[in-house]
Amino acid sequence: MVDADDDDNEGFEPFSAGRARAAKARARPAREATATVVEMVGRWVRVRLDPAEAALRGCKEARLRVRAEVVAGDRVWIEDEGETAVVGGFLPRRTELRRSGNSGVRVVCANADVLAIVCASQDPPFRPGLVDRMLVAAAAAGMKPAIVLNKCDTGMPEEVLERLALYEHLHVPVYLLSALQAKNLDEFRDSLSGRTTVLAGHSGVGKSSLLRALVPNAKREVGSVDEWGRGRHTTTGACAFQLPDGDGIVVDLPGVREYGVGFVLKEELRTLFPELVDLRCKYADCVHDGEDGCLAEDCCDETRLGSYRKLLEECA
Repeated sequence: MVDADDDDNEGFEPFSAGRARAAKARARPAREATATVVEMVGRWVRVRLDPAEAALRGCKEARLRVRAEVVAGDRVWIEDEGETAVVGGFLPRRTELRRSGNSGVRVVCANADVLAIVCASQDPPFRPGLVDRMLVAAAAAGMKPAIVLNKCDTGMPEEVLERLALYEHLHVPVYLLSALQAKNLDEFRDSLSGRTTVLAGHSGVGKSSLLRALVPNAKREVGSVDEWGRGRHTTTGACAFQLPDGDGIVVDLPGVREYGVGFVLKEELRTLFPELVDLRCKYADCVHDGEDGCLAEDCCDETRLGSYRKLLEECA
């Protein structure tokens, strides 16, 4: 249960004991979905309550402890235990955006529709390899991809524009804009309507500026030192924000330098590169790694094929 005197919970109206008991007295089914996870904050999870649940408990959002490993976007149920309330678990996920690393594979966001890959053309430099990895992650998650080239006011090298034209040829929407100068934002903002869109990208590409342009009052939670004396900035993952018009959600991921896709199987990877799907190679099970009769080198972009073959080395 949220403690009204806990500084960690500033800005959140607490669940009162009376409301918790009243909710329990109504014998609500224990596994009824009642909220959506919007942020993980240290040992807490912040949830946005469904309208009926918000009316019952007298608050729209709450910070609760959890009994299950949940992520931003999860649909969860809340269990009342006397004067406390906890997140009991989550419902089946429609989509799962995953990422692999030294500590294994983890889900970073659930139930999102679009992965918007935010890049810069020069500062930091455009990294097609990272874009290709995120495109694979989006496809593996069952999400639609988009590419947002931010900081266009600083210039757009010809080689970057050529690379973006290739992605457009692969039916990936591309948006050229400057969040800082509010240029060309309208088309991208319109694309967010009615969807849950994840913003992901390399550190320093201006993703925070883009988020503020889309959601002017967006603020990520900052916690205090915990009982073990660790840290102060306790936000560890994705954070979801509702668009001002209420018709769409933007999920902000922390900036990354690398994006592992080691959870993808080798035989699956070729299906996640659109240009490889319909190749009529000599062998039907060709993995496009230089085999006899492979047509990949004749039909595919050299850089994209290089990305594919590098990922083959990482896949399971």
